[in-house]
Amino acid sequence: RTRMARESSRTDPTRQATSALLSNGVRMPLVGYGCAGRIGRKPLGEALELGYALFDTSQASEWYLEEELGVALAMSSVNRSAVFLTSKLHPRDLGEQSTLRAFPASLRNLQTSTIDAFLLHYPRCFGDLCGGREPEGTWRESWRALESLYEQGQVRALGVSNFSPDELQQLLGFARTPPHIVQSWMDPLHQERPLREVCRAHGILFQAYSTLGTQWAGRGVRVNPVLRHPVLGAVAAEVGRSTAQVALRWALQHGVAVIPRSTKRRHMAEGLDLFAFDLSAAQMASIDSLDGTDPSAVHAPPPPPRSCTDDSDACGAWADAGECDANPGYMHKACAASCDTCPAKAEL
Repeated sequence: RTRMARESSRTDPTRQATSALLSNGVRMPLVGYGCAGRIGRKPLGEALELGYALFDTSQASEWYLEEELGVALAMSSVNRSAVFLTSKLHPRDLGEQSTLRAFPASLRNLQTSTIDAFLLHYPRCFGDLCGGREPEGTWRESWRALESLYEQGQVRALGVSNFSPDELQQLLGFARTPPHIVQSWMDPLHQERPLREVCRAHGILFQAYSTLGTQWAGRGVRVNPVLRHPVLGAVAAEVGRSTAQVALRWALQHGVAVIPRSTKRRHMAEGLDLFAFDLSAAQMASIDSLDGTDPSAVHAPPPPPRSCTDDSDACGAWADAGECDANPGYMHKACAASCDTCPAKAEL
């Protein structure tokens, strides 16, 4: 069974486990870098430099640039053995033989001889994802192909993504090699409890994507209901962390692996800094209670009462030089305090 040794809030948080042991004995990092959004080699290189040890990509070029990850890894000083690479089969290649034909592309793109985890991205085509054509076969036939790749040692772990609890139960009913990983959307307002329960019962590691609320924009929700939620914001203030870190830590304390995505170095670093603090039982319960709540009820905070843009950043320089009676920390571009603390020189 999957084992995640998480320390309680009464123990040294630096001793918390940063990886999980899959049911087949393969060790997998609990925090990875999500490559959706066609992330290029520059931010991927930064993620490697910062210490990310798991990268989640896919053959679906609509959302991912699998080959860019291969280039970034080849250009970095990080050894291939230190990185856990996950990729996924495009649903247009469902079917046993079509899966076997498609798989080598991931080896070429990632410049490797072995994929650490290979998943079925979807159980079927939908919308225009497959270009209007039907795949040769079904996800069941593709699973047989994945089992062959696993038995040959070309893949170290198998999994599925975007499967329903019923589909996962069907897979468990006929698989020679059961899935080691199940990946699905999970955030505080969409907690996927039935699917997670199936995983828990069968010793499968659940890996969440879009934990920071990014799925809601495509569903007509204008304000990110995770990053702007007052409950998460209050917990973040209590523990002295960002709201994003709280959401990710909440998932980890439920035994869920996470793959946050950002191209900003500061946010990338925050995504790795999740093991030096704990959420209390009361804080966890407050976030758990958000499951199924209305995301559209979350609103953006009001803008500051007055703001102006100092395009030249001149106020900051004046403040640093003591020419402005102001705290230099407030003297930033687009900072609300600029025009009030440096009125004589700021261009309003």
